[in-house]
Amino acid sequence: MSLNDQTETFLRSPALWVLTVSLLFAAHAVQANGPLLEFVEVAPGIYLHLGKHEEMSVDNLGDIANIGFIVGTESVAVIDPGGSPQVGAAMRDAIRDLTGLPVSHVILTHIHPDHIFGGSAFADVEFIVAHRNFARALAQRGDYYREGYSALFVDENMPTSLQPTLEVADELRIDLGGRGLIVRAHRTAHTDNDLSVFDSASRTLWASDLMFAQRIPSLDGSLTGWLKAMDELASLQAVLVIPGHGQPGSWATVAEPQQHYLNLLLRETRELIARNVRLSDAVDRVAAEESKNWILFASHHRGNVTRAYTELEWE
Repeated sequence: MSLNDQTETFLRSPALWVLTVSLLFAAHAVQANGPLLEFVEVAPGIYLHLGKHEEMSVDNLGDIANIGFIVGTESVAVIDPGGSPQVGAAMRDAIRDLTGLPVSHVILTHIHPDHIFGGSAFADVEFIVAHRNFARALAQRGDYYREGYSALFVDENMPTSLQPTLEVADELRIDLGGRGLIVRAHRTAHTDNDLSVFDSASRTLWASDLMFAQRIPSLDGSLTGWLKAMDELASLQAVLVIPGHGQPGSWATVAEPQQHYLNLLLRETRELIARNVRLSDAVDRVAAEESKNWILFASHHRGNVTRAYTELEWE
């Protein structure tokens, strides 16, 4: 059976999916002086740890983002080392337990701390892959992010983030041995430094925070750019989509609810701007009915409306 056939089987058989997840959680649970990390083989050779649907904190050790790794025949690529040095160390141990292959690449999908603070566990890795805007964003925000979560860094010498050694301006192809990955740099969307990773063999799209499932999307870049980036990702016709937060699934399952929310945010914000409704009033009126559809809606929706309004008012 091909990788693609195996992935299709995962998605089309709910009973098999539940059984496989249960078994793999038991098989690949690792604790390393910190959180218990569970990795699920969501497609052949692709291992995912689901982050908690919580705000990042010292109590959860920043373990709120989906992170993972992809195994080839020659090496391993990490996709985001997680939200704290403790999470990164537990992830490194999980990889050692699964395979003796070296980690050749760490892919930093964007600047947000829940995805990068675990980088110290992979300081020996040669290729640190990031968007060409990542280093600038880290210089601008790195100290601010670290100060906000300084208690996560038990050793003050631990870096806030790994520094890129491979910057992606458009597209980068990585060969892990019998497994080719396509890393794409996107226009300003969720942030101005988003990467996605596409595994051609299994047709798996690791979208990171270009996709949110169950948990409300968080806008830190451009609303119109994000919708355009989603259109570009749709053209890949991925069999499996892995979001930055929430459960993986088909494009319809993962992407369509986010597209609906973002389009509603776009349309209703434009309508209120056209009617000269003030921002202070718009934040409580735009897409208010979406509150029932998203976890952490109250924490992020008003901020999304604010960013959308400030982007669209000068169109």
